[in-house]
Amino acid sequence: MALTARNFGLALLAACALTSAARADSVEEFYRGKTVTLFVGAGVGGSYDMYARLLAPTLSKHIPGNPTVVVKLILGGGGGLPAAIHMQRTPVRDGTSLGMTQQTIVVAQLIESVAAGKYDVNTWGWIGLMAPIRNMLAVWHTAPAQTLEEARQKEVIVGANGRTSPTTIVPQVLNEIHGTKFKIVQGYNGISGLNLALERGEIQGRGASWLSVVTATPHYITEKKLKPLVFEGLSKEPGFPDVPLLIELAKTERQREAVALISSAAEFGRAVFTTPDVPAERLAALRRAFDAAVRDPELLAEAAKRQMPIEPQTGEALQKIAAQVTKAYPEAVAYARELQGSK
Repeated sequence: MALTARNFGLALLAACALTSAARADSVEEFYRGKTVTLFVGAGVGGSYDMYARLLAPTLSKHIPGNPTVVVKLILGGGGGLPAAIHMQRTPVRDGTSLGMTQQTIVVAQLIESVAAGKYDVNTWGWIGLMAPIRNMLAVWHTAPAQTLEEARQKEVIVGANGRTSPTTIVPQVLNEIHGTKFKIVQGYNGISGLNLALERGEIQGRGASWLSVVTATPHYITEKKLKPLVFEGLSKEPGFPDVPLLIELAKTERQREAVALISSAAEFGRAVFTTPDVPAERLAALRRAFDAAVRDPELLAEAAKRQMPIEPQTGEALQKIAAQVTKAYPEAVAYARELQGSK
């Protein structure tokens, strides 16, 4: 029988279907019995740790082959740089190494000299976003300044994890664009270390996300011990319509462009990615597993119980956002570097 155009088309479709099925089978076979490690560039008990541990068991359920997903923290410096470097340089590039590190890591690639050349977010396989997270700066109830205007007159000691961490970036930028007098003391280990320092009276304020207060120390809210003065992000923090965004304090267009770049970190809130060079079919499977996990009723119920917002974004969308951010105008990058006090 002659091979007609129609027969050829049907044969081609059948071949493609078989190829797709084979790829799906190979992904399932690859992951069956394996362990997938989710490396987290943050301290114990903070919101990064909490989001990762919320995701891990549900992600395991949705990855073909149902591998065990475990969480491993990578400490040793604010800003999540050690975790980013690990994910860039690890020889394990088969889809069994996942990462969740500080949301500032994309912007830091442009701004921070300590990050230059050590990783490239455009080579990572972005898997998905659990929620955008806005960082803030808040003061303890006994701090000498309880408003931003008072902080322009009185020194307030704020604790920070490291120089490239948002716990440093937000007060540093405030000092530059708003004339505040925040004295930044770095070196605290994670959110738990900052909270302990607040309670001991070593520091008078701290940054990070408001979510880290809601989930780890809700009594700070009910007892009115911690008050947010500003949020970093491109949209308002729900529940705080009167607290200004960092970008709203910018006084010139030059400042606004630079602060907008810095504030774009919120779009990477609690995002998950994998290493460079992961086979395309495994990256696709991880992305679809993530999409299913963040819609899973069990995960959503547990997130609601812990007051952890879930506002997902796909890996494909994150890949595009990362590419856009890393193409920012050189003038905005240079001034953002100046505002952050980057070296």
